[in-house]
Amino acid sequence: MDDASTPQDSTAGSGDQGKAKDFHFVIPPHPNTQFDEKNFLTLLEGSISLTLEEKQRVIDAIPRLSIEQINELIKIFEEEKDKFSELEKEFSDDVARLKKEREKEFEMADIKKEEKGEADDDAAAAEALKKQMGL
Repeated sequence: MDDASTPQDSTAGSGDQGKAKDFHFVIPPHPNTQFDEKNFLTLLEGSISLTLEEKQRVIDAIPRLSIEQINELIKIFEEEKDKFSELEKEFSDDVARLKKEREKEFEMADIKKEEKGEADDDAAAAEALKKQMGL
């Protein structure tokens, strides 16, 4: 997990650079704040105390947050990471189970996105065929 927590590009900014390959979430534009988005996403997505829905709510709130609030979130995520690292020594099975649950949430979300994309592709192909046939 150490290599995942080290951002390879420290670009901070507006959130419009698109989805990074290694992240599930995309930070929306936030013109009033600048922060290390990749580090933020690494910490957020690595959180095992937040569900996928809670993580999405954090992402959705970013445009409304001040830099102080964002920095506080980063601090909280870093503290959580440290605490779970300590807990892992004593309760490795429980922490591993939580990590698996969070990974499974991302896997299920990816599957749903793929299925929706395929359904959208099928609908577009059917519409194109109707137009081609003059219907």
